[in-house]
Amino acid sequence: MSEFVTPDPQLLVNAFGVEPEVTGETQSTLRFKSVTGEDLTFSYDDVGRSVAFSWLSDSGEVRMRLLREGARLLRVVEEGGRTGLLVEFRTADTVGELRVQIFPAVSVTESLLLA
Repeated sequence: MSEFVTPDPQLLVNAFGVEPEVTGETQSTLRFKSVTGEDLTFSYDDVGRSVAFSWLSDSGEVRMRLLREGARLLRVVEEGGRTGLLVEFRTADTVGELRVQIFPAVSVTESLLLA
C-alpha cells in the first residue's frame, strides 16, 4: 500500500482562506461556503487514502457527491487565475484524477481509467 501525500494545512489556508477541520481520527474537512457562497465540503483521510466531496444546493439538495478511495496525492493547483484541488488515485484496477476548482467559479472534473 502506498502513502497518501497531502499538503501542509497552512498551504490550504493560504490558497482558499479556510482552515482544515479535524473531523475524525485521521480525517480533515474543508468547508468552502464562507469563501464561495456555495455549500461545498471536501474531506480527506490520510490513513484511509480516501476523499469525499459534496456540493449541495441552497435548499440542501445534493448537486454532487463523490467518494473515492486509493488516493495517492492531494495538492493545490493554481494556474491561469484558477485555484483548486487535484487528487490523484490508483487502485489495483484503476487510475484517475479528480479536479475540484474553487476559484473563480466552482467546477468538478474527473477521469477514471482501467489500470
